[in-house]
Amino acid sequence: MMSVKKETMFTKKWNSLLDLFGEDKRDIYFTESYAALYEDESSKAECFVYKEGDNVLIFPYIKREIALLSGYYDFETPYGYGGPIANTDDVAFIERAFDAFSSAAGENKMVAGLIRFHPLLDNQAPFKVKSGVVFDRKTVAMDLTPEAEKIWEEQIHSKHRNSIRKAEKAGLLFTVDTDLSCMDIFMNMYKETMERLEVPSFYYFSRGYFEGMKALKGDAFFGIVSLGNKPIAGGLFFKHGIFGHYHLAGSLDEYKEYTPNNFLLYNTALYLKSKGVKLFHLGGGSDTDPDNKLYKFKRRFSDNERSFHIGKIVLNESVYKKVCDIWEEKFPEKKNKYKNFLLKYSY
Repeated sequence: MMSVKKETMFTKKWNSLLDLFGEDKRDIYFTESYAALYEDESSKAECFVYKEGDNVLIFPYIKREIALLSGYYDFETPYGYGGPIANTDDVAFIERAFDAFSSAAGENKMVAGLIRFHPLLDNQAPFKVKSGVVFDRKTVAMDLTPEAEKIWEEQIHSKHRNSIRKAEKAGLLFTVDTDLSCMDIFMNMYKETMERLEVPSFYYFSRGYFEGMKALKGDAFFGIVSLGNKPIAGGLFFKHGIFGHYHLAGSLDEYKEYTPNNFLLYNTALYLKSKGVKLFHLGGGSDTDPDNKLYKFKRRFSDNERSFHIGKIVLNESVYKKVCDIWEEKFPEKKNKYKNFLLKYSY
């Protein structure tokens, strides 16, 4: 029996490999352009690739220098949903591939990493033993394969339907901006919303981040809701193959009586359906609380719940402990606040 040749590599270019995956496994979060949004001077996008014959696993992430310990690195999947994906469901192959990653990454002085898995792909399953996978929160996805009338009647809660009717009666208009020409309008609404909700700095993004969306080749778009000529709410959305995603949103508080966010998501769902999207992922709440208001709002668009998992992996225990000890000594006031964070030393 001939042995199958095994190949491993780290690469900055991997988009061509996505052609080896079926439409049910390809999504924007695995592309070079999306990963590049999270690069800076000390953080660079790269991808681990493992092959055995026709079987391939890719794992894009952001590799970052550890500021407190020169010569060492950690990694993190970009904001959103990602993780390793394979073009086969062979669990033994996937486990071998991840073992190869762990070994090669360790040799390249990578100390630890945080993985955000993809709720629509359920790709955390083979890694439960390998990377300390833990459940984080429930998310919501709208099934866009039925006729629009069935989506309206069977997925959207009656309270949301009433709100959408109210918005239509008030004359709200929905437009799609695929050129991202409404960037300044959206950025201002988003900033105002984040300040109003007093969210952590993690949820703020630079202008460069939004400008980088232009590199997503039409997969990113703004949905804008207007009253007359006044934009009052908007969202940044993704579409890639059969998957759509609700990424960021903002609205003007003085127009909340018109429930523009309900109107925004419903009309975005219809637009995505018209473009061949089968699943519109709304994401979860702003925290892990099952009673989170944002989660409950999204849950009224569909009862199709998914599970979001994260993976925590330490590749070098002694170096990881050393950098954590340095951090705790340097920032003792942060020790309790970030004690449960794997990459706490980056705060």
